[in-house]
Amino acid sequence: MTTLLNGSGEDHTVLVSTIDGLAGVGKSALVVQWAHQLREQFSDGELYVNLRGFDPVAESVRPAEALTGFLIALGVAPEAIPIAEEAKAAQFRTLVHGRRMLLVLDNARDTEQVLPLLPGSSGCLVVVTSRQRLDGLVARHGAHRLALTTLTRSEGRTLLSNYVGADRLSDEPAAVEALLEHCAGLPLALTLVAVQAAAEPDVTLDDLAADLSDERDRLDTLDAGGKTGIRAVFSWSYRTLSPNAARLFRLLGLPNSPDISSSAAAALDGTNVRRTRRALAELSRAHLLTRRGGDRYVIHDLLRAYARERAHSDDTEDDREAALERLLDHHLYATYTASERLAPDRALPALEYTDTALWRDFPTYEEALAWWDSEYPCVLATIRQASALGMSRAAWLAHVAAYPFKLRGLIDEFHASSTAGLRVAEAQEDDPARARLLFHLGEAHHFLGEFDVGSHYMRQAADLFSALGERWWEALAHNVQGETFLEQELYAEAAASVRRALELADDLKGAPAVLGLALAHLGDFDAAFSYLRYSLDTSGSDGFATGYTLHALGIAHLLAGDTKNAVESLHRAVEHRHHLGQRVGEATSLTALGKAHQARDEFDDARNAWQAALTILEERGHHNVEVVRALLDTIDSHL
Repeated sequence: MTTLLNGSGEDHTVLVSTIDGLAGVGKSALVVQWAHQLREQFSDGELYVNLRGFDPVAESVRPAEALTGFLIALGVAPEAIPIAEEAKAAQFRTLVHGRRMLLVLDNARDTEQVLPLLPGSSGCLVVVTSRQRLDGLVARHGAHRLALTTLTRSEGRTLLSNYVGADRLSDEPAAVEALLEHCAGLPLALTLVAVQAAAEPDVTLDDLAADLSDERDRLDTLDAGGKTGIRAVFSWSYRTLSPNAARLFRLLGLPNSPDISSSAAAALDGTNVRRTRRALAELSRAHLLTRRGGDRYVIHDLLRAYARERAHSDDTEDDREAALERLLDHHLYATYTASERLAPDRALPALEYTDTALWRDFPTYEEALAWWDSEYPCVLATIRQASALGMSRAAWLAHVAAYPFKLRGLIDEFHASSTAGLRVAEAQEDDPARARLLFHLGEAHHFLGEFDVGSHYMRQAADLFSALGERWWEALAHNVQGETFLEQELYAEAAASVRRALELADDLKGAPAVLGLALAHLGDFDAAFSYLRYSLDTSGSDGFATGYTLHALGIAHLLAGDTKNAVESLHRAVEHRHHLGQRVGEATSLTALGKAHQARDEFDDARNAWQAALTILEERGHHNVEVVRALLDTIDSHL
């Protein structure tokens, strides 16, 4: 690897397409060790992602999810991250252009999972590990391929010697050969054997070899032609754990989460964090668990498969179900308090089944946001798994997680969460949860520009809220439906929908602005400006409502032919939305501002506004990109 790097030419560009080999052969360990040795050569930093291409239980990481993590690591504000995968990839390539960085794409399933994550220019080194040969990268991108094979007998003996010493090996040569035979040169198995041998100096190597030979079955994930007793190695390491650590190890095999925090592990274990951290430390020392940055722990997928087997053989079904219920509740309570801190005015349902031992507190907005940013992949995994298992509170976790998903621009995840939550709400015949999740699916499709589908879900939500007597939620659904009708230029339908919302809840912030904008499009300017001014006066501290109202007021002035006030109001809307970090809203107001300048024959100003809008929309892969490009084409003839 170092030779390839040193011979990469003046631009230092090398793509090592695959360090491939079977599970446990040491691909990830090699890359991480090598990267630490070479990190000074990458002055702009390193990026790492575990793509989980072959995880037996957790879902593979989609390229869009990996790109989101990269963009956040590179300092992109979550609200500035595009929705579409292609736009995320373009933004990523722009950010790493000209930088000297190392990218480690670990555990890739196939070439298609990797391609969107590749930088588009020289300067970066990309290392990909996989159990598969990724010949597509070699053929299409001129990548180098390195294949790791199992260790030779000599190399395996050296590994054992590094842990237990050459003298001990020389005292029991037959036992050493037996250990090497049972481990078949697999570094993961050999390391676990060596660690245990070092920890038990009074136990002979012959006894250890006998333990391995007595365990006849093999972990199906890694049979290696019947030679590698990987399940035997795991079993032997497992039997040396303390009861607390052994129980936690078994339970860690149950969740589908990509990793786990100590507090989530404590919930899974049903004990306090201090005791759990001691067990986590024991598992880490035994190489059965790896601690990553911060307070997060990762279990190798082979070990996870073995841990799950042990849980099914050593624990009762009630014990396993209770552990996953506790993990679900931990994520429910923590997401609930985080969401309360992030949006104090948001109406959340009163929680049942409250276990104070699982509660979390977030004293500041920043702490709540940091927790969500690190935990949301696990929250989504919990929702999906709990939904598949028919756990009713999965639906409510999906509802509680809706706001932070939207806040951070995680629209694909928001859609997936709402879909899984709705599935269990329907199965449990939980109509209040079902109504909310229909509403969230309507929102998700609206954000994705799929207005007809969004309207379908929103109408269902409004009808169900009506049947339940939840007037405020019913009003909110009609208001969002009105916004969708505006996007579709169905102005009479929009006005009717928002009027219905205001009949149900006359204090619904932002709704008068939606109605005012619809009326302005219909030519009823007196009523339109009356509603718009009222909305501006009553929006108060609701920054989103204020920004929308300023935008709507500018559009109304433009429709009425008052281009001067249109420009003034839309300038205020752009500034307000920029300050809030509402990137798409800012682009929407910039687009309207360009039209107002064009109406005043201020063509340079119009082009500048539309170009700024296009930049934002292209970054986010928004469906209005082509609309703005067409506007720019019309202005070229005037410049």
